Amino acid sequence: MSITTPRRKRHLGNFVRAIPAWAYIILSAAVVLPPVAWIVSTSLKTAGNTLEFPPRWIPDPFSAEGYLGLLTSTNVRFFANSLIYAVGSIVLALAICIPAAYVATRYRSRRMETLMTGILVLSMVPAIVVFIALYSMFVKTALINTYPMMIIVYTAIICGQTILFLRNFIENIPVEIEEAAAIDGCSRMQILWRIILPLIRPGIAAVAIFIFVFVWNDFLVGTVLATTEDMKTVQNGIVRYITTGFGSFWGLFAAFIVVAFIPVLSIFLAFQRWFVAGMTSGGVKG
Repeated sequence: MSITTPRRKRHLGNFVRAIPAWAYIILSAAVVLPPVAWIVSTSLKTAGNTLEFPPRWIPDPFSAEGYLGLLTSTNVRFFANSLIYAVGSIVLALAICIPAAYVATRYRSRRMETLMTGILVLSMVPAIVVFIALYSMFVKTALINTYPMMIIVYTAIICGQTILFLRNFIENIPVEIEEAAAIDGCSRMQILWRIILPLIRPGIAAVAIFIFVFVWNDFLVGTVLATTEDMKTVQNGIVRYITTGFGSFWGLFAAFIVVAFIPVLSIFLAFQRWFVAGMTSGGVKG
């Protein structure tokens, strides 16, 4: 009895302390989940049922006509464009930012710190500030409405944050490991490729997810710098259904949102372990 009572009190205390956390989770779910459930429900309704009043949460009957209506060459092009922009931006940003972050970490000086401060300040400048100049420059150089141009713009926007983020991971790697590799005859490039990259894989995964989500969800760059329909992005396609009309478009609109969300959710679930490790290990000094 004397042993059981303290154990029960401890369990009761843990339960009481967990109440605020669970209350916050339930409240957040009550705010976030209903709009998501409503979008999914609308995507599974017929065109006529999307306008019925009072609305129904459960479609009756279930219909896939919204998803079937998305199977057009224009919509497929929207998704293909966003995928090309996202993957190209990830590859180019990592190719530039990993060596830059390594140099900024290992070659410390007052000038380097000033440069990193400048990068931090420039990363806070809204991208729309330079869009007019970029548009004029790309038009004159005949690079407007091309994949390389869009990938370069997305990479330029995200590079500052990427360098600063990766720098935190490289700082956690002991210099002694690199010194031992240098004694064994490794060059700087070999140290970066064989030592640094394997150790910062969680950070690279987290950065890649961030870049993918940023590019996939971007609306501004695709609106300003992609002037032709065949270069537009997924987000431009979503807005297109609102500006085109209402009524029967609500089913297509909801289905488009659901399909557009699937790649982001799939990538996060696939790399969830590395993403969480990257978010936590980057802030811990080794």
